[in-house]
Amino acid sequence: MIDQKHINEQAMQALLIGTSSPPHAPILKNPTDYGMEYEDIILEVGNELKLKGWFIPANSNLLIISNHFSPGNKYGYPGHLKEFQNPAGEINALPRYKALHDAGYNILTYDARGHGESPDDKDGVIGLGQKEWEEVVASIEFAQSDDRMRYMKIGMINVCMGANCAMIAMKKRPDLFEKIICQMLLQPFNMRIMVQKGFELMGAEAEKLMPLFEKKYTEKTGFNIDSHDMRKYTDSIKIPTFVVQVRNDISTDVSYIQEIYDALPVKDKKIYWIEDTPHRFDCYKYFSDNPELMLEWFDEHMK
Repeated sequence: MIDQKHINEQAMQALLIGTSSPPHAPILKNPTDYGMEYEDIILEVGNELKLKGWFIPANSNLLIISNHFSPGNKYGYPGHLKEFQNPAGEINALPRYKALHDAGYNILTYDARGHGESPDDKDGVIGLGQKEWEEVVASIEFAQSDDRMRYMKIGMINVCMGANCAMIAMKKRPDLFEKIICQMLLQPFNMRIMVQKGFELMGAEAEKLMPLFEKKYTEKTGFNIDSHDMRKYTDSIKIPTFVVQVRNDISTDVSYIQEIYDALPVKDKKIYWIEDTPHRFDCYKYFSDNPELMLEWFDEHMK
């Protein structure tokens, strides 16, 4: 007999944790595993947060700043391990960095607050972009002030939570993006849609639970669920943008991505749909396995 109440309670707990305080996933690999030298760096956000990152140098004046999805980190995500199990398996960003590095790009990447090796925020909750846009600002300011990077051309790879972060940062600090050459925007998310789909996938009563989730989420984080609708930030994007999305992603409504793409107020834009998978996380490893389109985009705009 199905215990619907128990299913509802488990789904509510899982989604509240996932959207506000996911467990830190371990860093299983580093650039030396792929023959790349690197330096550990610290990004300072405000007076308290010190985030851990990597700078992977190359012999060029080209820099890619890469941020990550939640609950991932600068390495990726150990989805092949039981406690972090994901249908897409391990997400390893290092081959993506290697492809960029071999093509002549320096790389700056970091763990957002509450992820990987970076500390939790003082209140113990993440903002899925509503706080972490400050990390995007910190990464650009770090690059523009560091002696090794200050004169480099900068492109960005903004992934899921990282995409939301970057879009919010573009609205709040447009001045910082005047010298950013271009970006890749991978799967910016809408929390209302993703939570609704999450309840449905877990067999919970989505319509019944959504109002309670909204209340609990706001109580825990201070943010409204609709703060994470990126359509309201699209008009702030002023740089060439390459949007990427899993077409059959069961955890979202991809018409949302199409709306964002259609509304981009730039002529130089491109969209690519990843086929033959229903799993969102497959996007996050796609360019590690298939770097060609990524390299083509950055080479066209930065070289």
